[in-house]
Amino acid sequence: MPGGRLTHDDRRQIAIWMVEGLGYAEIARRLGRPTSTISREVARNSAPGGYLADRAQQAAGQRARRRRPIHAKESPADGRPAEFGAPPARA
Repeated sequence: MPGGRLTHDDRRQIAIWMVEGLGYAEIARRLGRPTSTISREVARNSAPGGYLADRAQQAAGQRARRRRPIHAKESPADGRPAEFGAPPARA
């Protein structure tokens, strides 16, 4: 994964270049990223008014902080999450 996550500056550049009419492939080349990264970023964070860098950065920050809920409890007998069930009974 080249470069890791997009920075706020990356997102600002994407917004500027989108207004200038550059395509995803050219934006990706300029940022040194895969084209798919740019297309997903724009698709995920576009609003009716277009791609907004500040809104995209805020949304990305919220997604990064989101925690997954813990549903399964550990079974004290075998230490495996309860969702896997108890081990089969031995005959």
